[in-house]
Amino acid sequence: MFRPTRRAAFFDLTHPQCPVDEDPALRYALADHRAEGDLVVLVVDAHRRLPQRLPPEGTLLRLPPSAARDMDKCTVVVETMTRLCIDPASCFGYGDLCTGTGLLSVVGNPRVIPCNADGARLAQERGWPVLVPSSAA
Repeated sequence: MFRPTRRAAFFDLTHPQCPVDEDPALRYALADHRAEGDLVVLVVDAHRRLPQRLPPEGTLLRLPPSAARDMDKCTVVVETMTRLCIDPASCFGYGDLCTGTGLLSVVGNPRVIPCNADGARLAQERGWPVLVPSSAA
């Protein structure tokens, strides 16, 4: 059974443009989800170093070394939502479209981290909001 009042925010940090603590848009999103009491889940690649500063109340979802494709990431995130009994419709996902759409396509509230013009175009086609860096706002 899903817990409709519980929300989670999945942050895809497998191939970040810059560390999460150096990205103002991501810092703001993290702070907003913390303030709402949402579960914060950081999705990281097994082959990359962990972020230097992790949210203290966050959950780390480290992908196994065998999870090399976007679909593998998608599967791990769906399994996590199922284990936590959280409705995907109440989940947020933050990621860029340069590394795939898996995480963003399995949550009810995708948010795109801009990586290039093609990613912004695809986000617009799908109706997904794009995080605007504070320097561009």
